[in-house]
Amino acid sequence: MATYPEKTPYDIVEVDPELANTPAMTILEAANLQGKSTGLVVTAEFPHATPADFSSHTPSRSDYPVIAAQMVKNNIDVVYGGGINYLNEENKAYLIQNGWEVILGDYNKFKTFDGDKVWGLFTPTDIPSDIDTDLSIYPTLAEMTESAIRTLAKNENGFFLMVEGSKVDWSAHANDALGIITEYLAFDDAVKVAIDFAKKDGNTAVIICPDHGNSGISIGSTRSNGVYSKMPKNNILEPLIKTRHTFGQIASLLIAKNNTAESLKSDLSDYLGLTDITDEELRELLIALTPASGSGTPDHEKVKNTVHRIFNSHLMIGFTTTGHTGEDVFLGMYHPKGDIRTEVIHNTEVNLYMQQVLGTEDLKKLTGEYFAGHKTLFPENEYKCLINTQGEVPVLTITSNKTKKTISLKAYDNQALLNKKTVLPYQTVFVYVNKNDEFYIPRSIKEVLDN
Repeated sequence: MATYPEKTPYDIVEVDPELANTPAMTILEAANLQGKSTGLVVTAEFPHATPADFSSHTPSRSDYPVIAAQMVKNNIDVVYGGGINYLNEENKAYLIQNGWEVILGDYNKFKTFDGDKVWGLFTPTDIPSDIDTDLSIYPTLAEMTESAIRTLAKNENGFFLMVEGSKVDWSAHANDALGIITEYLAFDDAVKVAIDFAKKDGNTAVIICPDHGNSGISIGSTRSNGVYSKMPKNNILEPLIKTRHTFGQIASLLIAKNNTAESLKSDLSDYLGLTDITDEELRELLIALTPASGSGTPDHEKVKNTVHRIFNSHLMIGFTTTGHTGEDVFLGMYHPKGDIRTEVIHNTEVNLYMQQVLGTEDLKKLTGEYFAGHKTLFPENEYKCLINTQGEVPVLTITSNKTKKTISLKAYDNQALLNKKTVLPYQTVFVYVNKNDEFYIPRSIKEVLDN
């Protein structure tokens, strides 16, 4: 997450092995340094890959405790999404003590929020897929986007907001065509909120892009025996229009019932819009719904995969993979003065465009200023450095041989302690990388110790 990669034999661009696992300044952090407000809106749990990549630094995307701590201490003005389980009491207390409204699982409180800073988490992990969402309990992506923009726009210096329709990707991994479509439409509603605001505001740019392709979805499949091109369009579209839930939710509904072949036929017609289920498919599904020996409960994943296979085979929707794909992806832009990119560009150029629009300093320069390695910054002949890894998180203590000043820095925090009593706040977090046992910290800390 916002960390320089290790060099491998498969790199397609030049990678400097000396920088492996070191943190890199993000566009969100750069906006924060400018005095702009910042926000993240997602439907995944908040420490998931994309939001984490904008706001934390760790070689492992699965290190949720480290990611969550950095996201909290990075002072993001607005965070909306799922993930109550990943906000521990210490981080929750920090937010409350420093002026954030913390909304946990309370949709009504979200709807009435009118403050300046908020963390709103609505589910223990990810928010249910849009088609499965109970709109009386959870906000839509568009609602969260609208609330975030309304809050962030109070800052006259401007704002940066990243909105992710997280579960378009998840649905593609699951080869769930209905999930892909409905999650994309939910994201499109959020895009409309952003574009409408930008046009009215006259000083806001909007960038819309996927981070990669996924699943290789197509209409037509090897299962169709070559006849898909002669299928009436309604054979494909009608079930998609009529389907009421994702495969995972349908599996849960079926598991909760006492199923017979007749009831399954009725349920599949109701849930999936399919009226031509075969006897063999019904038997296959009944077997999947049979509890495993001694468990008493059917295997949810097995039921979900069976429903998935039946549905896709009837629609002749094909997928090349359940993983990522390498095709070019679309790029949409809005700029009040029409200053947009219209050609095919590399993904790194999107970041450069964002820097240009925000008017930030070069991110490489900011990285060197705010994430300097302590071993280089504080040579052994002039300073004594000690990393204590015995507590919950590592702590770096640096003592100047010349001034005798001592400063302590807790990993993933943003406050240093000078001479055990003076608290020094910083705008970025202190990052510890265990792979090289090094802290990455602002260069200005050296001036504190030397003067």
